[in-house]
Amino acid sequence: MKVRLLDLNCTSYLHSQTIYHAVAYCTTKASPGTIIIVRSRDPYVSVGYHQSLEEEIDVRDCDERRIPMIRREVGGGAVFLDKDQLFFQCIFPRERAPLRVDHLYKLFLQPAVKTYRRLGVDASYVPVNDIQVNEKKICGTGAARIGDASVVVGNIMFDFNYGEMARVLRVPSHEFREKALESMELYLTTLRRELGYLPEHEDVKNILVNEFEDMLGTKLYRDELTSEEHKAVARMDEKFTSPDWLFEKGRPSDNWVKITTSVKIMESSCQSEGGTIRIILRLKDDIIDDLSISGDFLFQPRDDLKGLEDRLTGQPLREDRLLRKVESFYKTRTIQSPGIGPGDMVRAIMGRK
Repeated sequence: MKVRLLDLNCTSYLHSQTIYHAVAYCTTKASPGTIIIVRSRDPYVSVGYHQSLEEEIDVRDCDERRIPMIRREVGGGAVFLDKDQLFFQCIFPRERAPLRVDHLYKLFLQPAVKTYRRLGVDASYVPVNDIQVNEKKICGTGAARIGDASVVVGNIMFDFNYGEMARVLRVPSHEFREKALESMELYLTTLRRELGYLPEHEDVKNILVNEFEDMLGTKLYRDELTSEEHKAVARMDEKFTSPDWLFEKGRPSDNWVKITTSVKIMESSCQSEGGTIRIILRLKDDIIDDLSISGDFLFQPRDDLKGLEDRLTGQPLREDRLLRKVESFYKTRTIQSPGIGPGDMVRAIMGRK
């Protein structure tokens, strides 16, 4: 199978997204596979196809600071992107790509895994769509069927602006933003963090291309966009900058912010007779990894609220299990919280109003 390489070097934020969409829409059963390697010279925010921009991103802050925003046709979450990520975008006729999405990811993420390893980073593929180092995410990925093409995208993380990522998110409170930042710093890593220095982009790009060639069993031939693809890029540029497309509603937000495949954080509040219970919760593999309980309620002995947080940390997010733990804690510690019982605490932790 012939596979071409489009090495776009450093391009605009818009073209770092619209070109691979255009190539996908131009792909037919007879088309060669295409691997695109590109960096964005502009920082920008990208949200997934099923997301609502206004629910995920602080649009006013991005507008005021002139940070472009884009909604892609590939799923996944909101992310801040810039020149410190090297994108790889794989576009293949769907007849010549795995049908199952997990098989698609496993195949097309292997070159990135091996690139990291050749650079001295002990990366591994973690189903369905993660690349991790010691349980830390080191690659953003996505997949979709666009037109008649199967598409897988990902990146090599040279560095990452954790603070900027936390800032552009639309979050319910300053405390939640701080928890998002802490969680990203804990569970996302980069080449700079793992190696202590930044390797040369050209060296990494050459390794990545070589690994794609080994995986595909063929040498990639360098190519340019066809005239048909150039026209498609112009159409995609117009579409992706259209407010109608950008602000089209996706699925409603469920209050969770995904950090990695296995780590996510959530803030919720619950009104009870005794006051408002506010929860900031981090889950890892559906286990409570970090928990903060606050609010305008009375809780005595007051220092035991931290003890309750500690008691529930490490527990699965299962209502029956949590209720037994909270009831036991209330009983053994002789907790007094007028108008707030164990059931109210658990309801808040489960994210119900």
